Amino acid sequence: MQYREYGKTGKRISILSAGGMRYSDPAKIDEMARIPLEAARLGVNYFDTGPGYCDNQSETILGAAVKQMKKEKLPYYIATKTWAHSTSHFWEHIEKSLKTLDVDHIDFYHAWGVNTHDSYQQRIDNGVIKAFREAKEKGMIKHIVCSSHMSGPDIAIMVKEGIFEGILLGYCAVNFPFRIAGVRASHQAGMGVVTMNPLGGGMITDCPDRFGFIRTHEDQSMLEAALQFNLSHPEITSALVGFRSLEDVRTAVNAVESFKPVTDEEMTGMKAHIEDSFNELCTTCNYCKDCPEQIPVARLMEAYNHYLLYGKEDAVFDRLNSHWSINDISVLDKCTECRLCEEVCNQKLPIIDRYKKIREFDSRRAKEKK
Repeated sequence: MQYREYGKTGKRISILSAGGMRYSDPAKIDEMARIPLEAARLGVNYFDTGPGYCDNQSETILGAAVKQMKKEKLPYYIATKTWAHSTSHFWEHIEKSLKTLDVDHIDFYHAWGVNTHDSYQQRIDNGVIKAFREAKEKGMIKHIVCSSHMSGPDIAIMVKEGIFEGILLGYCAVNFPFRIAGVRASHQAGMGVVTMNPLGGGMITDCPDRFGFIRTHEDQSMLEAALQFNLSHPEITSALVGFRSLEDVRTAVNAVESFKPVTDEEMTGMKAHIEDSFNELCTTCNYCKDCPEQIPVARLMEAYNHYLLYGKEDAVFDRLNSHWSINDISVLDKCTECRLCEEVCNQKLPIIDRYKKIREFDSRRAKEKK
């Protein structure tokens, strides 16, 4: 296993990180705990979890694994999160996470889902960032970090504040044009950069015909190619992969064991191919964020990608629910068809027409349930 410096923290973490939101059977705590334990035995030392993941069992599963890691003297760093926008919730969340994980401190504690500048500022104004610092002074957390789905330029603005020591952000061969500015700015600010969804939510590995160009040799798996694409960026510390099973762990570890950075020429070719070929896919650049009706345009369009790639209407709603926590599409009733979103869309996507399609899908889904 290869390791990289996590920003200026003095910690070296594995280039493959273990994600805790995809356990196949979270009710089976001991059985699922074998998954992060196997990752640790194979050299992974960064474990990401969060309250609410896997039917609220993810932190419990990791806590059970950590007990055995301690017995075997395996190195580990724990990363978890809080969505708190008030100090009372912050202290409630951190105490609960420490108890559930059965540890005396959290190595990397994320301000979860800093997805707008308003959300970021609210946490400052409400004293949440101050609470993070107090928890660090008390030894409850070691490093203050954040997760974000903002566009690259917006992330670049946020990191200038110097509050966070690291960031977790989505980055893959689909969305790189509009996240790379955030990756670079975070690295330049001395932050660690962990990338979530390096497989594009499974799109890259599921669609080899579409994404096969990122392979650097014929017998390379799509998993290996996707991780290679991420890790060939020197600004990226580690790629986070969610593990469902022991087999997932072993496959991912094998993929990074053979990791060698692609050449500058190869990377330039890949990026040019992406920019030229993916005009029909939303890259979540978030230029459409200023919808007068506050419709989460980019999130809806990113979910629509899954219909385009898989050809299944339900894929849209599965993505909205699991990734964006959008459980219904009633928000589309607010759309006035002003088309401001289409005017600012860098790819000139037919957003209003896709809204209509999503409504049609939802209508058919409702009829099938009756």
